[in-house]
Amino acid sequence: EETFQNIKDVINTKLFLYETPGMQWLPSTVYRFDGFFDGLQLMYKQGVNGKKIYMGGNDPDCPHCHMYGLVNIAAFLAQAMKETIRYDACDENSWDRVGDKKMYPIANACGQLGQSYQDYHCKEEERFMECEVDINM
Repeated sequence: EETFQNIKDVINTKLFLYETPGMQWLPSTVYRFDGFFDGLQLMYKQGVNGKKIYMGGNDPDCPHCHMYGLVNIAAFLAQAMKETIRYDACDENSWDRVGDKKMYPIANACGQLGQSYQDYHCKEEERFMECEVDINM
């Protein structure tokens, strides 16, 4: 924890950057160290539905296991950067364009790139977390 707190400013100013339309990289207004660290602690200590992020632990027989934890965090941040931080957005980005003017259709909210979000389902053991489709939305 102390290591992360020591690099808090670096994470906020050099890692959590978004790309502006003018191709500049600026500190995110949405993604900040405090929110990331709170979520990381929650996933390490409590988890969700019995699943936790592996941070390496304090196993004396595995002095390098903390590196596995760092790789897990790096992989998570890489995915977050590609999907959201880069765009300073917390909603899904719209990728599918249609028509001569290549506009973004409102139907992207229901699925993009051939996907149908309403047809997604949780694994059987996680089905209790699934919401029913509201056809009136």
